[in-house]
This record gives sequence, C-alpha cells and structure tokens, in this order.
Amino acid sequence: MSSLKGYFSIFRKSAILFLCLFAFHKSYAMESSENEFSKKFFSNLRSSIEFTSNIPQKDQIYQILSTLETEHCALETGSDDLRVKFVHLQGCIEHMLACFQALGDIEELIGVIHTPMPATPVCIQPGGDISDILDESIRYNSDKLLTVRSRAQIVREYLLKGGKLLIAYPQGGLEKRSEAQQKTYLNELAHFSGKLLESVLSTDKIAEEMVGATYLFRNSDKQVFAFSIKSRQANDIRSQDEWGIWFGSIHEKEVQKRINHIFDYLTNNGAPDIRKEILAPSK
Repeated sequence: MSSLKGYFSIFRKSAILFLCLFAFHKSYAMESSENEFSKKFFSNLRSSIEFTSNIPQKDQIYQILSTLETEHCALETGSDDLRVKFVHLQGCIEHMLACFQALGDIEELIGVIHTPMPATPVCIQPGGDISDILDESIRYNSDKLLTVRSRAQIVREYLLKGGKLLIAYPQGGLEKRSEAQQKTYLNELAHFSGKLLESVLSTDKIAEEMVGATYLFRNSDKQVFAFSIKSRQANDIRSQDEWGIWFGSIHEKEVQKRINHIFDYLTNNGAPDIRKEILAPSK
C-alpha cells in the first residue's frame, strides 16, 4: 500500500511539474510572438520615417522609439516645442497601424481621440485654410504647422484603410469650433459613417491629463496591443506640459495602466468601452 501511495505521490508531482512547464512554455511562446510583432512594427516604422523626407527632428523621434521598444512608455516635460516630435511620431504610428491592417497583420483596429473639442484633423480639410484653428505660435512655425496638416491626411487614410475612430469630447465642445470647422466635422462623420464615430461625454470639461488619443488593436495572432499619446490640441498651448507615448502589448504594466486609466475615465463619462470589442473573441 505504501508503495502505491508513493507511486501516486510521484505521479502527482510529475503532473504538477508538467503543467507548470506547459504553462511556462505557453507564456514564453506568447511573449516571444508578441515581441516578434513589435519588432516587425518598429522596423517598418523606422523605415517609413527614414524615407519620409519632410519629417523634422528625426534623431529625437528615433530616441523616443528606442525608449518605447524597451520601456513601452516615453515621457517628457517641457515647452510646446515637444509637439513637433511627439505629434509627428503619432502620425507615423497611425499611418503604420493603417498599413498593417490593410496588409492583414492587424485584424481589428479602433482608436479614440479624447480632446476638449472634436479632433482637429477631422475639423479641417488636408489642403484647406487652417489659420483660424491654430494658436499663433503654431501658425508661424513650419514644423508645428506640418503636424496639423499631415495628421489631417493621415487620419483620413487611416479611415479609408478600414480603421475605426471614435471622437470623444465633452458637452459644449463642438460649439467651441467655428461654423466652418463644425461643418467639416459633421460632413466627415457622414462621409465615414460606420468608421468615424462620436461620443459626447457627460462632463462639460475633460480632465487635462486625459487629453490625447488611444488605439487598441488585435493582430492576426489574436494578441492585443495598445498605442496612446498624451498631448495638447493645436489651439491649446502651454509653456510647460508633460507629453507622453505608450506602445506595446496590453500585458505590459505601463501600457495596461495607461489604457485602463483612459478608458475607465471615458466610460465613467458615458463613452462606449472599446476594450470589450477588441478583447472579445473574434468570430
């Protein structure tokens, strides 16, 4: 009897060891696969930046990318001059997300621009007059001006390639735009119906630390990633402010903390929780 008990004890320990090793292997394989996707994304992103001639401050943008690859989060505090590298990088990432979806590397992609007023890129035409939408410090700075013009085009490209975009802003935000800007925005909502969506929040003022944009996406291996930026709109300039970018698997601590912070705030103020759509099993 004692030998039988000993046999079952050894069997039980072996089974537990096997399950632990299987769980470790599965976790390692998933992490390795996520890393491969990130490496491919960053490699393509760097190439895109390298071969786009009109992007300024490339060396500084590459520094942010290097930090993102290892830390999954890059934060800087300073003047509005930080806008140039952060917003240009935002546009490049949005462009690459759209390309990856068009090529099938991303199967589901949803973004939210959470700002005090409807997002600037969908309130202007890419080649139209934008002088009345900008702070004066941007109007006469060619590098900053390019961030506004380029994103107007990039956001439309993103929508045309199949990405979904939710425009979230507080009550009264639309009325703060000019009549021409409101008209452009409403026309774009109609033109990209089903892809460009809006959510008017239940609050009349969005918290300053929430201003920016956040994207969730699921790749062809069913892994979920996020990209988020903390920024300022082009008509809201501060002498000192914190800018930040997050990118990586939602299992990364800093990324998970950021997206939960953003989406908990948005859903508590009446916005739909897009986490449910991305995290739900694909059909």
